[in-house]
Amino acid sequence: MLAVLLLSLPCATLAASAAGERVTERGTIDDDYYAAGGVVDIDADIDGDVIVAGGELLIGHRVTGDLIAAGGSLRIRGTFSDDVRISGGELDIDARIGDDLVASGGSIRLGEATTVDGDAWLVGGEVYVAGTISGDLKVIGGEIRLSGVVLGDVELEGGDIEILDSAQIAGNLKYSSPQPAVTASAARIDGQIDYQAGESKYADRGFGLFFSMTLVVASILFYLLFPHYTVASVRRIAADPVTSLGLGFAFLVVTPLLAFFLMLIVLGLWIGLSLLALYCVALLAGFLIACFFVAERGAKLFKQDISSRGRRLISVMVAIFLLGLVQAIPLLGGLLLFILLLLGLGAGLAQLRYVYRAPSAES
Repeated sequence: MLAVLLLSLPCATLAASAAGERVTERGTIDDDYYAAGGVVDIDADIDGDVIVAGGELLIGHRVTGDLIAAGGSLRIRGTFSDDVRISGGELDIDARIGDDLVASGGSIRLGEATTVDGDAWLVGGEVYVAGTISGDLKVIGGEIRLSGVVLGDVELEGGDIEILDSAQIAGNLKYSSPQPAVTASAARIDGQIDYQAGESKYADRGFGLFFSMTLVVASILFYLLFPHYTVASVRRIAADPVTSLGLGFAFLVVTPLLAFFLMLIVLGLWIGLSLLALYCVALLAGFLIACFFVAERGAKLFKQDISSRGRRLISVMVAIFLLGLVQAIPLLGGLLLFILLLLGLGAGLAQLRYVYRAPSAES
């Protein structure tokens, strides 16, 4: 939904950013880079972070900062000096990564040319690891194939695990699966092997990581598109939480009822469907505003300055993953997230009303 909004708005005011049905980037960029589109093709030297979202992503050459990406399919090539955090349907990685790798997807492939200087955490339906990992490796997946080199410990959880001939594990191997892993005779495991029989829960954990990473990308794009609106909405929550809560609850209940009523009328079918689509977008925007509110409250609690764009985005990333942990608390966690959704939704609607009334009042 955020990608559709991004494609419909001019982005000339964003530094080092691009959007469109197809985005192609070459050359050198001495700044952070943000992009969204149906196809995003980046083969450039970028001295900063890269944050992208789209249907098909092709990212390569050299990036000195972090890479955060979410899309239908991702092909990662080249050199990345810092962390790589990616999520999508199909991930194909042949790259040199200077720090940690976090990836979630339907299928994940780490080619033989891949090197990870830090730790790797992979969650997917099918995970194939053929590269070299200097730190620890943790994998949760339906099918796991390991043929690469891991200099640290390996922890696996999956339905079907196979350790191939060329696999080398310098540390310990700990894995959980319904049946023992198929381990080739030529595979080398220097440490201890700890096997625990049991059903894998990779699907639930994978979805949680995928959702959190996708939400991070959505929050970043949302703030880049509407920075003043986001900050103003957050301040509305702090200034008048009761009004924000009430308005959010009213919108949450009344809007779907109105949409379904309109759909019962022949002439109101498309109006009702459009209203439901806007309702979904509003829920997403409301929750993102709530995440920024939590980030700002947390920053004030710990006396941190988040006035800059970079610090604010980092703070909201932390807030999203903390809210993911809060959600795991029975009853209380779900209730807290629901209240935050209502607050963000109500404040966002109130601020939107103010934005559209201000021009008419001035005239």
